[in-house]
Amino acid sequence: MATFYYPIWWGIAAWPVDGFVEANDFTGKAVIPFCTAASSGIGDSGNLLEEMAGTGNWLEGKRLDRGISEDEVKDWISDLGISSVEN
Repeated sequence: MATFYYPIWWGIAAWPVDGFVEANDFTGKAVIPFCTAASSGIGDSGNLLEEMAGTGNWLEGKRLDRGISEDEVKDWISDLGISSVEN
């Protein structure tokens, strides 16, 4: 399982993220994209990153709101069914 955090601009991942995704192999990984932004939504960024990657099992992503609490993040992770998260 891999979580994939990135900056988002107007509903797409920031361009430096593209090179990272294209250069890495996500075979055998479940990838959960998530981003933070003051105003942009997640848009189609998760799907676009999945297409660029060409490998991995990309799950539905989420845009986390500014000021989200640690408990809210833990609840979201719990809802995903992830049993443990490394710090």
